Amino acid sequence: MSDTITIKKPFDSHVHLRRGAMLRAVTPITAEKFCSAIVMPNTDPPIETCEQAAEYKKEILGALPRGVSFEPLMTLYLTKNLTPVDIEKGAAGDVCEIHAVKSYPYGATTNSQWGYRSILEAKDVLKKMEEVGMPLLLHGEVHVDENEHEVDAYEGEKRFIEDVLPRLLEQYPNLKISLEHLSTKIAAEFLEKNGKADKLVATVTPHHLLYAREDVESKPLLRCKPLIKSAADREKVRELVAEGLPFISAGTDSAPHPESKKFASPAAFGVFNSPVAVELYTQVFDEMNALDKLEGFLSVNGPRFFGVEVSTETITLVKKDWQVTEPVTTDEGINIWPIGDVKHGLGNETVHWQIKQ
Repeated sequence: MSDTITIKKPFDSHVHLRRGAMLRAVTPITAEKFCSAIVMPNTDPPIETCEQAAEYKKEILGALPRGVSFEPLMTLYLTKNLTPVDIEKGAAGDVCEIHAVKSYPYGATTNSQWGYRSILEAKDVLKKMEEVGMPLLLHGEVHVDENEHEVDAYEGEKRFIEDVLPRLLEQYPNLKISLEHLSTKIAAEFLEKNGKADKLVATVTPHHLLYAREDVESKPLLRCKPLIKSAADREKVRELVAEGLPFISAGTDSAPHPESKKFASPAAFGVFNSPVAVELYTQVFDEMNALDKLEGFLSVNGPRFFGVEVSTETITLVKKDWQVTEPVTTDEGINIWPIGDVKHGLGNETVHWQIKQ
């Protein structure tokens, strides 16, 4: 394999930019590495209306460095306040174009307290989304079962794939669906069999491609939802992305938290990876002898699913070792530690690719 590769500028199908000082700190990093991104709506308070999405988009654009071209693509949070009228307004785009609706199962992750216990309860909204062609982004885990019993966190994605997703596909056969942050062998096998580039797709994070459960259980920077699974799960997900399938794309799920929350006990769920995500994806594809499949995964498949243009810009990556040694610091003096940090990650980690400046 080559020691350099040039690809169209990447597209992030799943990112958290937060609000306020944290947004101002992390947005320029994502904008430097990606042409565009699907921005998650689980802020506090959540993004439930087109008006709120428009205000949020304005804040994001205001954080961009001068001369940087980056398009945030906005989403709405599937709460019980969301109505079919909101979906129609979002599809029309008069107030703010809405590119997808995100479903979080109640209690499963950061700011998921506004979500449905079961996605199948949102019948009217899902029907309208199917009608207008708006994608549904799924945090595909079962957190609490039908008897109100808590489901083991390592089993949540498996239960969703077995019990919920087939019913959702049967009830809404024309609904566009993205299964976010794929993390298990069973989910990878389901997508391998049923995935369609214009209908049923999935995103994959760098951390679910790199790490296994036994590596990270005591590492707060790698505590995330869905949890990082076994080595066998990781290897199947790696095999899936290396196939170059048109329905699998990069979604970093970069989710920054202040160090006070990441080094608390327990640590907040969420991996901050935007400073190294593109480089780590490239590292994985190199390890899999699949660099020829990298551009499709990073730069093409995501935009095509969401109906936006693939970037005409390019980036070049070179195979050169470096290390993450510093946090990102907000203008309020709060540190945000990236994945792979030499002190707080697994220990003395090395990143093997870097973007050529």
